Amino acid sequence: MKRIPILFLLMGALACHHAGTRQPETSSKDSALYSDIVRPVTDSIHQFPDNPSLYYRRALLLFNTDPSLALTDFEKAAGIDTANTDYWAGAGEAALVVNDFKKAAQNFQRALQTAPDYTYLQYRLAMAWVENKQYEAADSLANVLAQSADGRDKAFYLKARMAEDKQDTVAAIRHLTSAIQAAGQAPEFEAVMELADLLRTRKAPAALNYYMLAWRLDTTNAHPVFEAGQYQEELNNQAAAMQAYKQCIIADPGFEPAYMAMGKISLRKKDWKEAYNYFNMSAKVAPTDAWAYYYRAMCLEEQGKKQEALADYAKAASFKKDFKEALTAIKRLNP
Repeated sequence: MKRIPILFLLMGALACHHAGTRQPETSSKDSALYSDIVRPVTDSIHQFPDNPSLYYRRALLLFNTDPSLALTDFEKAAGIDTANTDYWAGAGEAALVVNDFKKAAQNFQRALQTAPDYTYLQYRLAMAWVENKQYEAADSLANVLAQSADGRDKAFYLKARMAEDKQDTVAAIRHLTSAIQAAGQAPEFEAVMELADLLRTRKAPAALNYYMLAWRLDTTNAHPVFEAGQYQEELNNQAAAMQAYKQCIIADPGFEPAYMAMGKISLRKKDWKEAYNYFNMSAKVAPTDAWAYYYRAMCLEEQGKKQEALADYAKAASFKKDFKEALTAIKRLNP
């Protein structure tokens, strides 16, 4: 039976844990162990210090917020039950997050000793080697992955990463294209975005196709469509850029960069009323964004609404230290 990658388990287990914490009577270093969510498991560990599943459970809870503590718990669990693949794999993932790439590789190697044919672990081990700049070992393992049906796309992705590290953009584009083709209907989102970004640096029209492919992989994520809009602006396709930004808002009504981008396009057209509407929305969805208030003030000033403009310039200056443009505008309107 195909195993579920440990990273997916970690992210799924932690996605909904954002509750507040109370202040425990302990050092700041260990305070995370006594948060409202984690404390019950910590108390259980005090009672049953040799139970590996308790350390594993606490590691999952800590992974997103305190990966270094999660790493300690994953390794504690793995040290008690050395045959458990998930414990070692979790330790590998946590080590990657804290940028301890040597330890990540060691933990993934221990995980593979318990599950030698687990393709995803081979991929993560190779990634740890790439991060640690052990390119020869990573490339060798990538060649092994390329021979497997479920590892072929990951092999090309690894080769692309190594090519990027060596600043070989042409090779990186070639490998990423192969990775996406090998993945069929389910390419990696990050691989698609990387390919789009690399093609964009070369002014290749195909970049737009890959941005939209990334969006289709996650239609709730406005970022790929926003980047498509930015690229359309770089190509001087203002109308297409506006359509992309509007699609961003459909995907995520709270995506402030799209409102800001549309406002700036309207500014360049000197359509002050339309620009005001977009910057007004920016201020509503991001009420501490100094630039949103600054641009909104500009629109008000151009429409002759001096007092309202002054109020917005003042807000802009309050949210951004030494905001020279806003302070200059205040002096101009209120000498």
